[in-house]
Amino acid sequence: MCTIRRGRRTDMAALQAMLFPDASPQEDQESSTAANRHWRRLARDPALDCYVAQEGEVLYGIILVSYIRRLRQYGWQALLDMAVLPTAPAIVGQELLHFAKKRARQRTCRSVLWIPSPTGSENQLPVTFFEDNGFQQIGAFW
Repeated sequence: MCTIRRGRRTDMAALQAMLFPDASPQEDQESSTAANRHWRRLARDPALDCYVAQEGEVLYGIILVSYIRRLRQYGWQALLDMAVLPTAPAIVGQELLHFAKKRARQRTCRSVLWIPSPTGSENQLPVTFFEDNGFQQIGAFW
């Protein structure tokens, strides 16, 4: 059973390895200052929620929820971005998504948007994943 919790700056090394598995150690050292700054900003920005799925010491996935205001309508809108390890149990993606949608509803978001990965990306989720979770495609967005 995975635990979903708020992401922390101390998760940076595990998240970096999960998101960029092909990066060499030299690339990691060169970008460590910029990466540290990036993860610090994500962790403390009040307009973002970053949640991770963890089992034991292993991080299986991350979901980032960005909250934005709409111009023509009152209220908030949530924009989702998610990455899950290919070796993660199948339920991890579902649990992260349900958790993020619940949090967005608590913030009174009127809609939740998902921008899929570019076609041909290894992180591309199948269309049925979006449809099964209540998303409707509108242009490039779900």
